[in-house]
Amino acid sequence: METGKRGIQTIEQRQRQVIIRLTNENRKLRERVVILEAENKFLKEKLEKAMLYIEELQRVVFRKKHKQKGKDDDPLNQGQKGGGGNRSAESYRRAVPKPEDITDTEIHHADNCPDCQNELRRIKIVEFFQEDILSPDEWFKILKKVIRKQISIGFCPNCKKKVSQVPIPKQRVTLGENIRELIVFQSTIQQLSYSQIKEFANVCLRINISDGEIANILKNQANRLKPAFEDLKKNIRNQKGAHFDETGWKTSRGGLGDFVWAMCGIENKDVLYLFGKSRGKGNIAEMAGEQYEGIGISDNYGAYKNAFLKGKHALCWAHPHRKLRDLKDSDGLSEEKKENAKNTYREFAELYRKVRETNQQEFNRENRLEKSTELEREFDQITELHLNDPIKLKQIKNGLKVQKHCYFICITEPNIPPDNNKAERALRHLIIKRKKSFGSKTHKGAEVFSVLYSVVMSLWHRSKETFFSSYQSALSPAN
Repeated sequence: METGKRGIQTIEQRQRQVIIRLTNENRKLRERVVILEAENKFLKEKLEKAMLYIEELQRVVFRKKHKQKGKDDDPLNQGQKGGGGNRSAESYRRAVPKPEDITDTEIHHADNCPDCQNELRRIKIVEFFQEDILSPDEWFKILKKVIRKQISIGFCPNCKKKVSQVPIPKQRVTLGENIRELIVFQSTIQQLSYSQIKEFANVCLRINISDGEIANILKNQANRLKPAFEDLKKNIRNQKGAHFDETGWKTSRGGLGDFVWAMCGIENKDVLYLFGKSRGKGNIAEMAGEQYEGIGISDNYGAYKNAFLKGKHALCWAHPHRKLRDLKDSDGLSEEKKENAKNTYREFAELYRKVRETNQQEFNRENRLEKSTELEREFDQITELHLNDPIKLKQIKNGLKVQKHCYFICITEPNIPPDNNKAERALRHLIIKRKKSFGSKTHKGAEVFSVLYSVVMSLWHRSKETFFSSYQSALSPAN
């Protein structure tokens, strides 16, 4: 009997040992599951980030086009590109020239049929116009002008020096003022490279010109435009607010950085450029001045964060709007997270529409403050974090919440746009120029472009018809 009891106890002990072992294994497996789930979550987040980065790189490197607009897109933006709406057949035809613009008349009269030679009846005249230019082979005959200058030089016994009515050039053959202005126009407005400028001068004008001559002409013209450049800078600084933005501009030797900055006043189309700079905050102070009291409008790049006085920094609504639009179409998100991103985009797009509508209304401070409070409540609801928010969406929402007050300056202050499109448009011209010229070779060349582009583009935006006369007026006397 005792042996049986000992046997029973042994079985119970073995069962207890098995239970303890299985319990320990189960506990370890649960702990392992927790670790693996955390690792899986981490890897999913990393993969999500990587997929989003790849999509961003595809847009930058391969210029990936946005998908066709659907029901989730902002209806206020649809149809804006390309003019939008239905166009009449007349809008595709060239305008009839004014009588004072007609230079020649051709008469094509016929009394007889060209096929059977019978006399024509009920003859009437129809009038058409043809716009053309002189044959390019003839351009140099009309455009090129060679002036022989005979200058008398004499010795003044009173002044004890040789004198002449006009200054004596250092070289026997020089280039005149008109072609210098043309080279500036081609380099800036037309965005031509040195080789393209030389080809035009050689083929169309029969004038040979070197890279060194072009560089010296641009430098000389920039020196003569410096007073106009300083006046332009003061004009923009004295406006109530200004747009700021920056983009890449390679400066090979002696540069302070590989960026160009733009500052545009909100009251007119003038623009100030600084080439060959870093991406640091100091460039904002260099453009706007150390004691700038105006409202700065920008994207949410970190250098702008403390660059303006408290309550004087307005952030662009278009930037987060574009980020949310790109995120909702991302292929790197699960369907659940993509749906959440779409909902956030729809809500933000609707809020952005209300902000634009309010911004266009007549300014009344009391009404605007009341409207701002209402819109801020919607803003808070949209930026509230949710469980299914993708990491990128959480980052966007957190960024919006941190700088919420900056997004409503356009509501609480008069004449402040809700976007930074003006500065972005000012840089697009330079992006095309950058593709042709690949930046500046030296820091001095970048400084020359700062003056030339600022003055030239401002005059061009003011009036294309009077550009050349305005440019001549902006030049200070030659040395």
